[in-house]
Amino acid sequence: MICPDTIKRELRRQEWLRELRSPARSYAEALERSSKLWTEYEQVNRDLCPDDPVYSIVNPGATLSTSADTLTFQAASAGQGRILEIIIGGEATASAVNRVAVQRAGTSITSNTAITPEKFNSRSPAVGGTYGKAGTQSLVGNPMLSLTLNAFGGTIRWVAAPGEEMYYVNSEVISIRSASGTSVVSMTGIFEEL
Repeated sequence: MICPDTIKRELRRQEWLRELRSPARSYAEALERSSKLWTEYEQVNRDLCPDDPVYSIVNPGATLSTSADTLTFQAASAGQGRILEIIIGGEATASAVNRVAVQRAGTSITSNTAITPEKFNSRSPAVGGTYGKAGTQSLVGNPMLSLTLNAFGGTIRWVAAPGEEMYYVNSEVISIRSASGTSVVSMTGIFEEL
């Protein structure tokens, strides 16, 4: 029998390769591709390893800020999660280049506005971590990921290749916020709690 983690890793690898060969052309297309991938992924979770549920948090029509998060992920005090995918779709009314950083932010969140994660499987348990937007906590170290897009209709879909997932454990915080530019975007983060 094949280990379920091997199946899940292969699903993520195939999608990562597909996105490299043929990037999504719009936010809607990125969401459609994402939905298809995570439906298959959740089928493996439901059938073979139900303790690894997948969730998403969404912040639609958000104005990027260089001092506050567009999305925030925090693990439970004795928990862990991993970010599997980030989708950003620009909604600016004129050409505007923006750079978004994904960066660690210690173990506490300041001024968080909660976002209730959406379960990909309605039978999944409630999340153990804290998720939201507008956190103003200090960032730590260098960005793990820097994503650049023209917010005038541009789209970024980052899919973690196997082994490149961003983990957050034991109250660690990962912040996604603008490093440059304050355009309007819609942002989706897809994650798994382990």
